[in-house]
Amino acid sequence: MSTGRKTRHHDGQYENQSPLGGPLTRHDIVLAVIPLAFLLVAVMVGIFGVSLHPAVVAGSVLSGAALVDGLFLNPPVEP
Repeated sequence: MSTGRKTRHHDGQYENQSPLGGPLTRHDIVLAVIPLAFLLVAVMVGIFGVSLHPAVVAGSVLSGAALVDGLFLNPPVEP
């Protein structure tokens, strides 16, 4: 099992690509949004003085929406 992406050449052959190389995919962005939502929670609580409970709920809703998008609305597919 490879951890990289496979790219297809014009002759029909596949080649493994480094997971750090190439453009970001939608699913890479989803994985980045989840922790960023909770970082936003920390900023809201620390700087703006928002109550912790509503801020955590907002972060959970945001990361949950990203998760639903990445798993159900635009699921990963085989190349």
